[in-house]
Amino acid sequence: MGKMAVGIKVVDKEGKTPTLGQAALREIVGKTISAIILYIGFLMIAWDKQKQGLHDKIAETYIVSTK
Repeated sequence: MGKMAVGIKVVDKEGKTPTLGQAALREIVGKTISAIILYIGFLMIAWDKQKQGLHDKIAETYIVSTK
């Protein structure tokens, strides 16, 4: 998961590119769970101190600015 057009990228807790397992966990499992529970997993980003959604917490990933 490299850079995106909006100036952000996904990293692991050490600031490195997530492994394939982490990416799959975040994108498939985490986002499915986030959506199933009435999208609360995505809404968590609004009030979480580290701005993580449930899918990020599950995969231990973070969104960082590339700018």
